[in-house]
Amino acid sequence: MKKPVYLDYNATTPIDPEVAAVMLPFINNNFGNPSSSYSIGRNNKDAIEKARVQVAGLIRCHPFEI
Repeated sequence: MKKPVYLDYNATTPIDPEVAAVMLPFINNNFGNPSSSYSIGRNNKDAIEKARVQVAGLIRCHPFEI
């Protein structure tokens, strides 16, 4: 059977394997509310802020715009 062609990228898109690999620790072990005051939450907030700075650098904008 042929693999179907997926055209509904408005609903969801495939995750790049490199992105999935970086996200797995947060999905499997380090899940926690980044707005919380406990350590896992603070660590997740730090990771989000780091990613925000990285993306902002790539597209040449301010981190607060991400």
